Amino acid sequence: MVQVPRHAAAPRRFGYDGAMKNCFCLMGTAVALLGASIGCSSGSGANANGANADAGSSDAGPSSSDTDSSVTPGEDGGPGADGASGGDASGPVGDANGPAPDGGYPAGWLYTEGGKIYESTGSAGTAWMGRGVNIDDIFFCGYDSTLWMTTPDQTLETVISGLVSGWKPSFVRISLSMDSYTTVTSWLGTDAAQYKTPMTGVIDALGTHPGVYVLVTLRSDASMIGQDSANDPEATGLPSDTTTTPNATTYPTGTDATYVALVDSFASSSFVLFGLTNEPGGNTLSNTTIAAAMSHAVGVIRAEEDRLKVPHHIVSVQGNGWTSDISFYATSPLPYDNVVYEIHGYPPTASSYTYANIPVIIGEYGTLTDSTTFYADLETKQIPNLAWDFDSYSDCAPDLLTVNQSATSLVPSTWGSTVQAYLLAHAP
Repeated sequence: MVQVPRHAAAPRRFGYDGAMKNCFCLMGTAVALLGASIGCSSGSGANANGANADAGSSDAGPSSSDTDSSVTPGEDGGPGADGASGGDASGPVGDANGPAPDGGYPAGWLYTEGGKIYESTGSAGTAWMGRGVNIDDIFFCGYDSTLWMTTPDQTLETVISGLVSGWKPSFVRISLSMDSYTTVTSWLGTDAAQYKTPMTGVIDALGTHPGVYVLVTLRSDASMIGQDSANDPEATGLPSDTTTTPNATTYPTGTDATYVALVDSFASSSFVLFGLTNEPGGNTLSNTTIAAAMSHAVGVIRAEEDRLKVPHHIVSVQGNGWTSDISFYATSPLPYDNVVYEIHGYPPTASSYTYANIPVIIGEYGTLTDSTTFYADLETKQIPNLAWDFDSYSDCAPDLLTVNQSATSLVPSTWGSTVQAYLLAHAP
Protein backbone atom coordinates (compact mmCIF):
# COMPACT_ATOMS: atom_id res chain seq x y z
CA MET A 1 0.00 0.00 0.00
CA VAL A 2 1.13 3.55 -0.67
CA GLN A 3 2.13 5.10 2.62
CA VAL A 4 0.77 8.61 1.99
CA PRO A 5 -2.96 7.94 2.61
CA ARG A 6 -2.18 5.70 5.58
CA HIS A 7 -0.77 8.60 7.63
CA ALA A 8 1.98 6.42 9.08
CA ALA A 9 5.62 5.72 8.78
CA ALA A 10 5.24 3.53 6.97
CA PRO A 11 3.89 -31.92 9.56
CA ARG A 12 7.11 -32.14 7.66
CA ARG A 13 7.61 -34.94 5.06
CA PHE A 14 11.21 -35.93 4.49
CA GLY A 15 12.68 -37.35 1.32
CA TYR A 16 11.96 -34.53 -1.14
CA ASP A 17 14.74 -34.64 -3.68
CA GLY A 18 14.09 -31.10 -4.95
CA ALA A 19 13.60 -31.91 -8.62
CA MET A 20 11.66 -29.11 -10.31
CA LYS A 21 8.31 -29.37 -12.04
CA ASN A 22 8.35 -29.85 -15.76
CA CYS A 23 6.40 -26.62 -16.23
CA PHE A 24 9.23 -24.46 -14.94
CA CYS A 25 12.91 -24.03 -15.65
CA LEU A 26 16.16 -24.00 -13.78
CA MET A 27 17.24 -20.85 -11.96
CA GLY A 28 19.91 -19.96 -14.46
CA THR A 29 17.41 -19.69 -17.30
CA ALA A 30 14.59 -18.03 -15.38
CA VAL A 31 15.20 -14.45 -16.47
CA ALA A 32 15.77 -15.44 -20.08
CA LEU A 33 12.40 -17.12 -20.16
CA LEU A 34 10.45 -14.17 -18.78
CA GLY A 35 9.57 -13.04 -22.28
CA ALA A 36 7.91 -16.34 -23.08
CA SER A 37 4.67 -17.67 -21.73
CA ILE A 38 5.20 -20.69 -19.51
CA GLY A 39 2.39 -23.18 -19.94
CA CYS A 40 1.04 -25.31 -17.15
CA SER A 41 -2.01 -27.55 -17.07
CA SER A 42 -5.17 -26.07 -15.68
CA GLY A 43 -6.80 -27.06 -12.47
CA SER A 44 -10.48 -26.90 -11.75
CA GLY A 45 -11.79 -24.33 -9.53
CA ALA A 46 -14.10 -22.83 -7.07
CA ASN A 47 -17.38 -22.86 -5.32
CA ALA A 48 -19.59 -19.85 -5.97
CA ASN A 49 -20.54 -18.85 -2.45
CA GLY A 50 -21.84 -15.32 -2.80
CA ALA A 51 -20.99 -13.27 0.30
CA ASN A 52 -23.08 -10.50 1.73
CA ALA A 53 -21.46 -7.93 3.97
CA ASP A 54 -21.76 -4.20 4.37
CA ALA A 55 -21.33 -1.81 1.45
CA GLY A 56 -18.01 -1.91 -0.64
CA SER A 57 -16.42 -1.71 -4.18
CA SER A 58 -15.59 -2.83 -7.66
CA ASP A 59 -17.22 -3.97 -10.85
CA ALA A 60 -18.01 -7.61 -10.86
CA GLY A 61 -16.17 -8.63 -14.03
CA PRO A 62 -16.37 -12.06 -15.64
CA SER A 63 -15.94 -15.13 -13.50
CA SER A 64 -12.99 -17.35 -14.27
CA SER A 65 -13.92 -20.24 -11.98
CA ASP A 66 -16.02 -23.32 -12.30
CA THR A 67 -17.96 -25.17 -9.67
CA ASP A 68 -15.72 -28.11 -8.84
CA SER A 69 -13.97 -27.68 -5.48
CA SER A 70 -11.58 -30.62 -5.82
CA VAL A 71 -8.78 -31.35 -8.23
CA THR A 72 -6.74 -34.22 -9.51
CA PRO A 73 -3.57 -32.42 -10.55
CA GLY A 74 -1.91 -33.12 -13.82
CA GLU A 75 1.78 -33.28 -14.44
CA ASP A 76 2.54 -29.86 -12.93
CA GLY A 77 0.92 -30.43 -9.56
CA GLY A 78 4.11 -30.40 -7.49
CA PRO A 79 6.41 -33.02 -6.01
CA GLY A 80 5.57 -36.66 -6.55
CA ALA A 81 4.86 -39.17 -3.83
CA ASP A 82 8.53 -40.10 -3.63
CA GLY A 83 9.56 -36.49 -3.20
CA ALA A 84 10.40 -35.84 -6.83
CA SER A 85 8.63 -33.51 -9.20
CA GLY A 86 7.49 -33.55 -12.75
CA GLY A 87 5.01 -35.80 -14.49
CA ASP A 88 6.27 -37.08 -17.78
CA ALA A 89 6.87 -40.78 -18.16
CA SER A 90 10.63 -40.33 -17.94
CA GLY A 91 10.59 -38.26 -14.73
CA PRO A 92 11.51 -39.66 -11.32
CA VAL A 93 7.98 -39.58 -9.96
CA GLY A 94 5.93 -42.12 -8.08
CA ASP A 95 4.25 -43.31 -11.28
CA ALA A 96 4.37 -42.48 -14.97
CA ASN A 97 1.16 -40.45 -14.80
CA GLY A 98 2.50 -37.72 -12.52
CA PRO A 99 1.88 -36.80 -8.92
CA ALA A 100 -0.83 -38.10 -6.67
CA PRO A 101 -4.24 -36.38 -6.46
CA ASP A 102 -3.00 -34.34 -3.49
CA GLY A 103 -0.45 -32.56 -5.67
CA GLY A 104 2.26 -34.64 -4.07
CA TYR A 105 2.09 -32.65 -0.85
CA PRO A 106 1.41 -33.80 2.70
CA ALA A 107 -1.97 -32.97 4.20
CA GLY A 108 -2.31 -29.32 5.11
CA TRP A 109 0.16 -27.94 2.57
CA LEU A 110 -1.02 -25.49 -0.07
CA TYR A 111 -0.07 -25.79 -3.73
CA THR A 112 -1.09 -24.24 -7.03
CA GLU A 113 -2.60 -25.88 -10.07
CA GLY A 114 -3.36 -23.73 -13.11
CA GLY A 115 -5.03 -20.56 -11.90
CA LYS A 116 -6.07 -21.79 -8.44
CA ILE A 117 -4.67 -22.60 -5.00
CA TYR A 118 -5.44 -25.96 -3.41
CA GLU A 119 -5.02 -27.47 0.03
CA SER A 120 -3.76 -31.03 0.14
CA THR A 121 -5.81 -33.43 2.24
CA GLY A 122 -3.24 -36.17 1.82
CA SER A 123 -5.34 -37.94 -0.77
CA ALA A 124 -6.99 -35.11 -2.72
CA GLY A 125 -6.72 -31.40 -3.36
CA THR A 126 -9.49 -29.04 -2.24
CA ALA A 127 -9.81 -25.50 -3.54
CA TRP A 128 -8.49 -23.08 -0.91
CA MET A 129 -10.11 -19.72 -0.29
CA GLY A 130 -8.27 -17.71 2.36
CA ARG A 131 -10.02 -14.71 3.90
CA GLY A 132 -8.46 -12.43 6.44
CA VAL A 133 -6.54 -9.32 7.36
CA ASN A 134 -3.13 -7.70 7.51
CA ILE A 135 -1.48 -7.34 10.89
CA ASP A 136 1.73 -5.55 11.79
CA ASP A 137 4.90 -6.88 13.37
CA ILE A 138 6.30 -5.81 16.75
CA PHE A 139 6.85 -2.30 15.40
CA PHE A 140 3.03 -1.90 15.50
CA CYS A 141 3.03 0.35 12.41
CA GLY A 142 5.35 2.84 14.12
CA TYR A 143 3.97 2.83 17.66
CA ASP A 144 6.99 0.77 18.77
CA SER A 145 9.34 2.37 16.24
CA THR A 146 12.41 2.05 18.48
CA LEU A 147 11.37 -1.32 19.90
CA TRP A 148 11.01 0.27 23.33
CA MET A 149 8.17 -2.01 24.44
CA THR A 150 9.31 -4.63 26.94
CA THR A 151 7.46 -7.65 25.55
CA PRO A 152 5.98 -6.58 22.20
CA ASP A 153 5.77 -10.18 21.01
CA GLN A 154 3.50 -11.13 23.92
CA THR A 155 1.37 -8.06 23.23
CA LEU A 156 1.10 -8.98 19.56
CA GLU A 157 0.20 -12.58 20.40
CA THR A 158 -2.61 -11.25 22.60
CA VAL A 159 -3.88 -9.15 19.70
CA ILE A 160 -3.70 -12.19 17.41
CA SER A 161 -5.66 -14.30 19.90
CA GLY A 162 -8.42 -11.69 19.89
CA LEU A 163 -8.36 -11.50 16.10
CA VAL A 164 -8.72 -15.25 15.66
CA SER A 165 -11.45 -15.66 18.28
CA GLY A 166 -13.46 -12.58 17.35
CA TRP A 167 -13.03 -12.35 13.58
CA LYS A 168 -12.34 -15.97 12.51
CA PRO A 169 -9.86 -15.34 9.67
CA SER A 170 -8.36 -18.25 7.73
CA PHE A 171 -5.61 -16.08 6.24
CA VAL A 172 -3.34 -13.48 7.86
CA ARG A 173 -0.58 -11.41 6.30
CA ILE A 174 2.15 -10.29 8.67
CA SER A 175 4.68 -7.75 7.45
CA LEU A 176 8.32 -7.92 8.51
CA SER A 177 9.13 -4.19 8.55
CA MET A 178 12.80 -4.39 9.42
CA ASP A 179 13.87 -1.25 7.54
CA SER A 180 10.77 0.87 8.04
CA TYR A 181 11.23 2.70 11.31
CA THR A 182 13.75 4.41 13.56
CA THR A 183 15.33 1.16 14.70
CA VAL A 184 16.56 -0.90 11.76
CA THR A 185 16.97 -4.60 12.39
CA SER A 186 17.53 -7.82 10.46
CA TRP A 187 16.64 -11.50 10.31
CA LEU A 188 20.39 -12.11 10.17
CA GLY A 189 23.33 -11.29 12.40
CA THR A 190 23.71 -11.05 16.13
CA ASP A 191 20.54 -9.20 17.12
CA ALA A 192 18.19 -12.19 16.91
CA ALA A 193 16.82 -11.48 20.37
CA GLN A 194 15.70 -8.03 19.24
CA TYR A 195 13.54 -9.09 16.30
CA LYS A 196 14.00 -12.55 14.75
CA THR A 197 13.35 -14.55 17.94
CA PRO A 198 10.21 -12.69 19.04
CA MET A 199 8.79 -12.56 15.51
CA THR A 200 9.44 -16.28 14.96
CA GLY A 201 7.47 -16.90 18.14
CA VAL A 202 4.61 -14.69 16.94
CA ILE A 203 4.41 -16.43 13.56
CA ASP A 204 4.60 -19.88 15.16
CA ALA A 205 1.81 -18.82 17.55
CA LEU A 206 -0.34 -17.91 14.56
CA GLY A 207 0.29 -21.39 13.20
CA THR A 208 -1.19 -23.01 16.30
CA HIS A 209 -4.66 -21.82 15.30
CA PRO A 210 -6.27 -24.56 13.17
CA GLY A 211 -7.04 -23.60 9.61
CA VAL A 212 -5.10 -20.31 9.69
CA TYR A 213 -2.46 -19.74 7.00
CA VAL A 214 0.10 -16.95 7.31
CA LEU A 215 1.64 -14.91 4.51
CA VAL A 216 5.03 -13.89 5.94
CA THR A 217 5.99 -10.85 3.88
CA LEU A 218 9.44 -9.30 3.85
CA ARG A 219 7.97 -5.80 3.76
CA SER A 220 11.29 -3.99 4.05
CA ASP A 221 14.94 -4.96 4.44
CA ALA A 222 18.08 -2.87 4.37
CA SER A 223 19.41 -4.98 1.49
CA MET A 224 16.59 -3.93 -0.85
CA ILE A 225 17.02 -1.45 -3.70
CA GLY A 226 14.93 0.69 -6.07
CA GLN A 227 12.78 2.37 -3.45
CA ASP A 228 10.44 5.15 -4.53
CA SER A 229 12.27 7.81 -2.54
CA ALA A 230 9.76 10.52 -3.42
CA ASN A 231 6.61 8.76 -2.26
CA ASP A 232 7.28 5.73 -0.09
CA PRO A 233 10.94 4.83 0.29
CA GLU A 234 10.76 2.38 3.18
CA ALA A 235 8.25 -0.13 1.92
CA THR A 236 8.75 -0.17 -1.84
CA GLY A 237 12.04 -2.00 -2.10
CA LEU A 238 13.09 -4.50 -4.74
CA PRO A 239 15.08 -7.57 -3.67
CA SER A 240 18.74 -7.31 -4.60
CA ASP A 241 21.26 -10.03 -5.45
CA THR A 242 25.03 -10.35 -5.75
CA THR A 243 25.11 -8.07 -8.80
CA THR A 244 22.72 -5.40 -7.55
CA THR A 245 23.40 -5.34 -3.80
CA PRO A 246 23.57 -1.83 -2.31
CA ASN A 247 26.59 -2.84 -0.23
CA ALA A 248 28.74 -5.79 -1.27
CA THR A 249 30.51 -5.87 2.09
CA THR A 250 27.43 -5.79 4.30
CA TYR A 251 25.11 -7.71 1.95
CA PRO A 252 27.36 -9.79 -0.33
CA THR A 253 24.43 -11.77 -1.74
CA GLY A 254 21.92 -8.94 -1.50
CA THR A 255 18.53 -9.97 -0.14
CA ASP A 256 19.18 -13.64 -0.98
CA ALA A 257 20.60 -14.35 2.48
CA THR A 258 17.45 -13.04 4.16
CA TYR A 259 15.21 -15.29 2.07
CA VAL A 260 17.43 -18.28 2.87
CA ALA A 261 17.21 -17.46 6.57
CA LEU A 262 13.43 -17.14 6.42
CA VAL A 263 13.15 -20.54 4.71
CA ASP A 264 15.39 -22.02 7.40
CA SER A 265 13.11 -20.56 10.11
CA PHE A 266 9.88 -21.92 8.64
CA ALA A 267 11.02 -24.81 6.43
CA SER A 268 8.62 -27.38 7.88
CA SER A 269 5.77 -24.96 8.61
CA SER A 270 2.91 -26.00 6.35
CA PHE A 271 0.89 -22.92 7.36
CA VAL A 272 3.48 -20.42 6.06
CA LEU A 273 3.46 -18.71 2.67
CA PHE A 274 6.31 -16.38 1.76
CA GLY A 275 5.79 -12.84 0.41
CA LEU A 276 8.86 -11.42 -1.32
CA THR A 277 8.43 -7.69 -0.73
CA ASN A 278 5.89 -4.85 -0.63
CA GLU A 279 4.93 -2.81 -3.69
CA PRO A 280 8.41 -2.92 -5.26
CA GLY A 281 9.56 0.40 -6.66
CA GLY A 282 6.19 2.05 -6.20
CA ASN A 283 5.49 3.19 -9.73
CA THR A 284 9.07 3.78 -10.87
CA LEU A 285 10.40 0.44 -12.13
CA SER A 286 9.77 -1.46 -15.36
CA ASN A 287 7.79 -4.69 -15.50
CA THR A 288 10.91 -6.48 -16.74
CA THR A 289 13.03 -5.29 -13.81
CA ILE A 290 10.41 -6.32 -11.25
CA ALA A 291 9.75 -9.71 -12.86
CA ALA A 292 13.48 -10.53 -13.07
CA ALA A 293 14.03 -9.72 -9.39
CA MET A 294 10.94 -11.67 -8.33
CA SER A 295 12.02 -14.67 -10.41
CA HIS A 296 15.50 -14.65 -8.91
CA ALA A 297 14.14 -14.47 -5.35
CA VAL A 298 11.75 -17.37 -5.94
CA GLY A 299 14.67 -19.36 -7.27
CA VAL A 300 16.66 -18.66 -4.11
CA ILE A 301 13.79 -19.90 -1.95
CA ARG A 302 13.32 -23.02 -4.08
CA ALA A 303 17.03 -23.84 -3.92
CA GLU A 304 17.05 -23.66 -0.12
CA GLU A 305 13.86 -25.74 0.19
CA ASP A 306 15.40 -28.35 -2.09
CA ARG A 307 18.62 -28.34 -0.07
CA LEU A 308 16.60 -28.95 3.09
CA LYS A 309 14.40 -31.52 1.29
CA VAL A 310 11.14 -29.87 2.36
CA PRO A 311 8.00 -29.20 0.32
CA HIS A 312 7.82 -26.03 -1.72
CA HIS A 313 5.89 -23.29 0.05
CA ILE A 314 3.58 -20.92 -1.78
CA VAL A 315 5.53 -17.78 -2.72
CA SER A 316 3.71 -14.53 -3.44
CA VAL A 317 5.23 -12.13 -5.98
CA GLN A 318 4.13 -8.57 -6.60
CA GLY A 319 3.68 -6.38 -9.62
CA ASN A 320 3.95 -2.77 -10.73
CA GLY A 321 2.11 0.43 -9.77
CA TRP A 322 2.27 -0.33 -6.04
CA THR A 323 1.37 -3.87 -7.17
CA SER A 324 -1.96 -2.80 -8.64
CA ASP A 325 -0.85 -4.29 -11.97
CA ILE A 326 0.14 -7.94 -12.39
CA SER A 327 -1.10 -8.26 -15.98
CA PHE A 328 2.42 -8.86 -17.36
CA TYR A 329 2.67 -12.05 -15.34
CA ALA A 330 -0.45 -13.41 -17.07
CA THR A 331 1.46 -13.14 -20.34
CA SER A 332 4.71 -14.51 -18.88
CA PRO A 333 4.19 -16.40 -15.62
CA LEU A 334 7.30 -17.01 -13.57
CA PRO A 335 8.88 -20.40 -14.32
CA TYR A 336 8.40 -21.96 -10.89
CA ASP A 337 5.79 -24.03 -9.11
CA ASN A 338 3.61 -22.71 -6.30
CA VAL A 339 3.84 -19.03 -7.22
CA VAL A 340 0.87 -16.74 -6.63
CA TYR A 341 0.50 -13.18 -7.90
CA GLU A 342 -0.43 -10.48 -5.42
CA ILE A 343 -2.36 -7.30 -6.12
CA HIS A 344 -3.24 -4.37 -3.86
CA GLY A 345 -6.10 -1.93 -4.39
CA TYR A 346 -7.97 0.83 -2.60
CA PRO A 347 -10.32 -0.42 -3.91
CA PRO A 348 -9.13 -3.13 -6.33
CA THR A 349 -10.92 -3.33 -9.66
CA ALA A 350 -12.21 -6.69 -10.83
CA SER A 351 -9.97 -6.54 -13.90
CA SER A 352 -6.88 -6.28 -11.66
CA TYR A 353 -7.47 -9.68 -10.04
CA THR A 354 -9.34 -11.64 -12.72
CA TYR A 355 -7.06 -14.00 -14.64
CA ALA A 356 -7.78 -17.51 -15.85
CA ASN A 357 -4.21 -18.80 -16.02
CA ILE A 358 -2.46 -17.49 -12.89
CA PRO A 359 -3.46 -17.82 -9.21
CA VAL A 360 -4.11 -14.42 -7.64
CA ILE A 361 -4.39 -13.15 -4.08
CA ILE A 362 -5.41 -9.71 -2.91
CA GLY A 363 -2.71 -8.84 -0.40
CA GLU A 364 -4.20 -5.50 0.65
CA TYR A 365 -7.53 -3.87 0.03
CA GLY A 366 -9.68 -1.09 1.47
CA THR A 367 -11.75 2.01 0.65
CA LEU A 368 -14.63 -0.07 -0.69
CA THR A 369 -17.70 1.60 -2.12
CA ASP A 370 -19.85 -1.49 -2.75
CA SER A 371 -18.68 -4.35 -0.56
CA THR A 372 -21.64 -6.58 -1.40
CA THR A 373 -20.67 -6.69 -5.07
CA PHE A 374 -16.97 -6.89 -4.27
CA TYR A 375 -17.22 -9.81 -1.86
CA ALA A 376 -19.68 -11.68 -4.07
CA ASP A 377 -17.20 -11.41 -6.94
CA LEU A 378 -14.32 -12.69 -4.80
CA GLU A 379 -16.41 -15.65 -3.69
CA THR A 380 -17.44 -16.49 -7.24
CA LYS A 381 -13.86 -16.37 -8.46
CA GLN A 382 -12.37 -17.78 -5.23
CA ILE A 383 -9.80 -15.02 -4.79
CA PRO A 384 -8.03 -15.18 -1.39
CA ASN A 385 -8.02 -11.74 0.17
CA LEU A 386 -6.53 -9.73 3.03
CA ALA A 387 -8.02 -6.47 4.29
CA TRP A 388 -5.81 -3.62 5.54
CA ASP A 389 -5.05 -3.16 8.54
CA PHE A 390 -5.59 -4.75 11.99
CA ASP A 391 -3.77 -2.53 14.52
CA SER A 392 -5.09 -0.97 17.71
CA TYR A 393 -1.81 0.78 18.57
CA SER A 394 -1.13 3.09 15.62
CA ASP A 395 -3.27 4.49 12.84
CA CYS A 396 -2.31 2.60 9.68
CA ALA A 397 -5.30 3.86 7.75
CA PRO A 398 -7.62 2.48 6.65
CA ASP A 399 -7.53 0.81 10.06
CA LEU A 400 -9.88 -2.02 10.94
CA LEU A 401 -9.74 -1.14 14.65
CA THR A 402 -10.23 1.88 16.84
CA VAL A 403 -6.76 3.05 17.85
CA ASN A 404 -6.81 2.77 21.67
CA GLN A 405 -3.40 1.26 22.52
CA SER A 406 -5.02 -1.91 23.87
CA ALA A 407 -4.27 -5.53 23.05
CA THR A 408 -7.54 -6.77 24.51
CA SER A 409 -10.07 -4.08 23.59
CA LEU A 410 -10.22 -4.71 19.85
CA VAL A 411 -13.03 -2.38 18.80
CA PRO A 412 -13.89 -2.52 15.09
CA SER A 413 -13.96 0.73 13.17
CA THR A 414 -16.76 1.24 10.66
CA TRP A 415 -14.44 -0.24 8.05
CA GLY A 416 -13.57 -3.08 10.40
CA SER A 417 -17.21 -3.94 10.98
CA THR A 418 -17.60 -4.50 7.23
CA VAL A 419 -14.66 -6.88 7.07
CA GLN A 420 -15.53 -8.65 10.34
CA ALA A 421 -19.05 -9.38 9.07
CA TYR A 422 -17.61 -10.87 5.87
CA LEU A 423 -15.15 -13.08 7.73
CA LEU A 424 -17.72 -14.31 10.24
CA ALA A 425 -20.16 -15.09 7.45
CA HIS A 426 -17.61 -17.58 6.09
CA ALA A 427 -16.23 -18.90 9.35
CA PRO A 428 -16.09 -22.71 9.54
